[in-house]
Amino acid sequence: MAFLLLLGLMAVKPASAFYNSHSALGTNTNEIMDDDSSVPFIDLMKMALPFREAHQLNKGHIEYDRYGWPKKISTGGQAGTRFVSKLPAGTIPSGRYTVLYDGEGKLEYRNDAILVENMQGRDIITLEPGKDNELNATLFIMATNPANPIRNIRILPPGGICGSNPFQRVAGAGQCRGDYLAFEQHSSKIIFNPDYLTYMRDFRVIRFMNMSGITRNPVYAWEDRASIDQQTWGGAEGIRGAPMEVMVELANRLHADPWFSMPHAASNDFIRRFAEYVQTNLDPTLKVYVEYSNEVWNGVFTQHAFAKQQGMQMGLDPDPNQAAYKFYSKRSVDVFGIWEQVFRGNKRVVRVMSGLVGSTQMTKTVLSYNGAYRFTDAYAVAPYVFGDANALRQARSVNDIFRVMTDPKYPHSLPNEIKLIGKQAEMAKSFGVDLIAYEGGQHLVDMTTKSDSQHPNNLFYAANRHPQMASIYQQLLAGWKQAGGKLFVHFSSPRIYRKYGSFGTKEYITQADAQAPKHRALMAFTRANPCWWNGCSGNTLVRQAKPVSTLEALKTQSEPLDATAPQYEPIHGEPPPFPMGNIPPEEAMPPQAAVQPTLVTMRNAPSEQYVAGGNALIRRVRNPADVWQGATAYQLRNMLNGKIDGTTDLAAMWQASWDQQNLYLRIGVEDDRPGISDSTLPWEDDAVELYLDADASMRPQYDQYNDFHFIFDLKTGTVVLGKNSPKIDRMPLTHSMIRSSNGYMLDVTLPWSALQVNPRSGQRLGIDVHIDDDDDGGDRDGKLAWKAKQDESWQNPSLFGGVILGE
Repeated sequence: MAFLLLLGLMAVKPASAFYNSHSALGTNTNEIMDDDSSVPFIDLMKMALPFREAHQLNKGHIEYDRYGWPKKISTGGQAGTRFVSKLPAGTIPSGRYTVLYDGEGKLEYRNDAILVENMQGRDIITLEPGKDNELNATLFIMATNPANPIRNIRILPPGGICGSNPFQRVAGAGQCRGDYLAFEQHSSKIIFNPDYLTYMRDFRVIRFMNMSGITRNPVYAWEDRASIDQQTWGGAEGIRGAPMEVMVELANRLHADPWFSMPHAASNDFIRRFAEYVQTNLDPTLKVYVEYSNEVWNGVFTQHAFAKQQGMQMGLDPDPNQAAYKFYSKRSVDVFGIWEQVFRGNKRVVRVMSGLVGSTQMTKTVLSYNGAYRFTDAYAVAPYVFGDANALRQARSVNDIFRVMTDPKYPHSLPNEIKLIGKQAEMAKSFGVDLIAYEGGQHLVDMTTKSDSQHPNNLFYAANRHPQMASIYQQLLAGWKQAGGKLFVHFSSPRIYRKYGSFGTKEYITQADAQAPKHRALMAFTRANPCWWNGCSGNTLVRQAKPVSTLEALKTQSEPLDATAPQYEPIHGEPPPFPMGNIPPEEAMPPQAAVQPTLVTMRNAPSEQYVAGGNALIRRVRNPADVWQGATAYQLRNMLNGKIDGTTDLAAMWQASWDQQNLYLRIGVEDDRPGISDSTLPWEDDAVELYLDADASMRPQYDQYNDFHFIFDLKTGTVVLGKNSPKIDRMPLTHSMIRSSNGYMLDVTLPWSALQVNPRSGQRLGIDVHIDDDDDGGDRDGKLAWKAKQDESWQNPSLFGGVILGE
C-alpha cells in the first residue's frame, strides 16, 4: 500500500487535543492543491499536481496505473509533477527534504528543488525560496522500469514530532522524552503537518467540503471514491479529494466535529457505506454534521444543474429553479434518513440544509417542501460582507474599501448583512431549526479581473491585512450571535491572496498572528464568547421543538432571491475562465478550436480529463444545437498490432457527450491514405470499431445483454455487430461520416433505451475505440486503440476503458 494509515496510534494528551471544547466557531478546509498554503499533510506528494494532469510538464507517451503512477514512459519522454507552487517563504521549513520511492528509474528536480544526494529509493533535495521569496518545485520521472516502475514517492521534511505532542515540529530525538517520531520513518503514522494541527485545533467543527473535493464531482459509485493509495489527493475539480479515512482521522486527532458534504450524484449505497465508516471509526464523543452537496442553489455549479434536471424530471415544480430547490430538499431528507439508520438514531447526527442568506423565500421552500423541516436540525447560510461590487471598483484607497463595506446604502454592507442574518434567524426559529453559518467573513473579490495585480485587487489585499478588518469581523460575529445565530464556520483556512479572493484568515499556515487581523478577531471572539447554546460542547445535539404547524410561518413576509448576492464561490466554484486544475490561467493551454472536418489535428494533443480513479469524463450536453460544445477529447495512443509509422500515418481521437435520450460519440481520424477498402472483412481495411459495456461490469466475457462491439465499415457506410454482441435484429443507432483528403470523422448517436440504460450523473460505462488501418490493400497494416493493450477486446470487455457521465 502506497500510504499506510494507522488509525488511533498517535498518542495525544487530552488537554492538548481539546482546545476547542467550548469554541463556537468552525473552519472550512481548502482544496488539496500544490499551492495550498495551509499545507495539511506532511508528505508534499499528497498535494501535488497529478502526473496525468501535468500536460505542460510531460513529454512522450506515458501509461499510468490505476493510482496515477506512470508505469511506462517512452524513450526520451518524461512524466512531471509540481509539488510546491507559489508558497510564501516560511510556509514550510527550508532545508533538506527526503524523497523516498519504490521501484527503479531516474528522478530529476527543478525550480527551487535541488538534488544533493541520491541512492536507490532515496534522494535528498534542498528546498529554499527563490529570489521571488516563494517556493516553487517540480519533480520529473525521466525513466522508469516497466517491470518495476517508480511509484509511492514521498517528499518529507526534516525533523519530526514528539509522539505526545503532534502540534510541534522538533529537530531531533533530543527534544523528546523517548517518543521521537521522525517524519522520514513515520510519515504514514504522523500524516498531518504539525503547523496545520496547531491552526485547526481552535475550532470545534471542521467542514470538509473543499478537502473532500465534492464540488463538480460526478462520483456515483462507492468504488470511485478517493483512495489512500492514489499518487496524490490534489488536482482539478472532479479529481482531487482526500480519502474519507483521512478526514475522519483528522477530526479524531483534533477532537473536532466533522462536517461532511455528500457528493450530489452519489448513490444510496455510497452514502450508506460512507456513514458506516464514520459510525465505526469516528470518536464516539463527537457529533457529525451531514449536508447534501454544497450550494445546490448556486447556478454556477454542476450540482445545481443536476438538481434542476432531476427536479424537472420528477415534476416537482414547473419552474426549473424551484424544481431544483425542492429536489435538494427531498434528496437531503433521503440522505439524512440513511445516516440515521446507520447511527441507529440521530442523537449524534446534525442534519443540515443550506441556502442563500439573502432569500428567506428559498429558506421557506427548502424547509417546507414535504415537511422537510421535521427531519432537519440546522439551516446554514453564508454571511459575507463586501458592500457592492461596482462601488468597490471605484475605490482608490483602503479607506474607500472599508467605507463601501460599512455604508448601509450598499446591499451587502456590514449593517445590511446583519439585518439579513436577523431575518434568517426568525425564519429558522419558525421552523424549529438552528441557524448556523456554513461559510462567512469578508468577500472582497472582483471576478472580472484578469491578473492578481489588476485594480482593485491590491486594495483588497491591503484591506485584508489592515487592523480595521479585525473590527469588521468582530462586528459581524457579534451581530451573528445577537441575531440568534449559533455555530459560525468561517471561510477559510490559510490561503494565498490572489485575484480569486483573499479568503484565508492567514495568508499561510505559519504566518504570525500579529500579521493576521482576521485570525486575531476569530480567536478573540471565541475566547470571549464560549458556547452559548445547549448541546454545543457535547456529543449529543439538543434540538429545538418543531412547530405543530408551519402555516403561520409560511405567511411571514419573505424576500425573493437576492440578485445582488454573489452567484459564485471564489476558488472553490467559480466558472473557470481557464482550464481547471492547478495550472494558473496565464500558464494554461489555449482553448481547443472549433471542431473541423477532422476532429483535432494530431499535432495538438487534447487536454484530457479524468476523474474518480482514472475514468474519462463525458459531460452532459450543454447546447442542444451543438452537442460537442465543451466535450473533452481523448487521443488513441496504443498500437495493438501491425505497424503504424507515427502520427503522420495514423492518428485518432474521440469525444462524447450525453443527455437523457442519447449517448453521442465522435471519432476523428487522420490517415495519410484513407479509404482503402479491398477486403471482405471490414476490420482488414480502414474501419472504426466501437466497444461499449453499458453497465461497466467489465467482465472477461461478453454478457449477451449490454456488452456491444460495433464495426463501422468505411467502404459500405454500414455498421455491424461483432459476433459476441447481443443477438438482436436491429440496433436503433444513427451515424454519419464526413470524409476529407487526410481522414474522416464519424458521428454516432446511441439511444439509451437501446442500451437498456437510464442515464444519471456519476454513472459508469466501459468504452474503447479502435481504428483499423490499411495503407496498401490486402490485410490490415496496423491497429490503434484508446485503452486496450492487446487485440482481444472483441471477446474480452475487461480490456475496455472506464468512463463516467458528468455534468
